[in-house]
Amino acid sequence: MNIAVIVSLVVLGIVFILLELFFLPGISLASIGGLICFAAAVVLAYVKIGATAGTVTLMAALVATALCAWWFFRSKALDRMSLRSTIDATVDSGQEQQVHPGDQGVCLSRLAPMGKVLIDGKTYEARAENQMIDEGVPIEVCAVDKFHITVKQLSTVNTSTL
Repeated sequence: MNIAVIVSLVVLGIVFILLELFFLPGISLASIGGLICFAAAVVLAYVKIGATAGTVTLMAALVATALCAWWFFRSKALDRMSLRSTIDATVDSGQEQQVHPGDQGVCLSRLAPMGKVLIDGKTYEARAENQMIDEGVPIEVCAVDKFHITVKQLSTVNTSTL
């Protein structure tokens, strides 16, 4: 009866330690439970059977835990449980179809260098080409890519000098 209890405690300790190593992050109840099971098995072996049995139980528990962890690493169990997919999708921003170079609009906020612009009645986030542009200033779209709209301040012709 004593040997069955000791073996059961060692097996339960191994299960708890494996749960801790592979499934539960950090120090949790599984690691504490595994250590308590190992300690109880070793103490019971020392008290009920003798010093030799206690030492053998301690060494067997350590070796069995190491072998089970090694076997678990070598088996394909972790490969079957792990996520091995790649993400090929992209986000369609939609601004490529709606905004084109040469379109004109107005700044809704200061572009320093990023800010909001209004183009064809729709609000976009844009970046100034090479200067800061104040709010309310007319702008022209220079370039559009998947993620950015680049704008510049519209050059206004000064009619007083003509």
